[in-house]
Amino acid sequence: MCSVFGINVMKVQVSLFANLRDYAPGGKGSFDLALAAGATVADLFAALNVPPQVQTVVLVNGRRAEPTTPLAPGDSITLFPPMEGG
Repeated sequence: MCSVFGINVMKVQVSLFANLRDYAPGGKGSFDLALAAGATVADLFAALNVPPQVQTVVLVNGRRAEPTTPLAPGDSITLFPPMEGG
């Protein structure tokens, strides 16, 4: 964690798949993102401008996460669309 303009920030690793790559900076599938310390999954969505109506499966360090799940420095967040099939 570090401080930028007096605000504590942390870096997380984000991986986006399928249509969710549209929300990635530069269209990259994987990237590091700086967020305010204490950020949640919902804050990550806001930082990426992912609309609330977009259905997404979220994993934080390989475990299913909800919008209220807190993030920590160095976390690995994976976002992909729900899968259906038979």
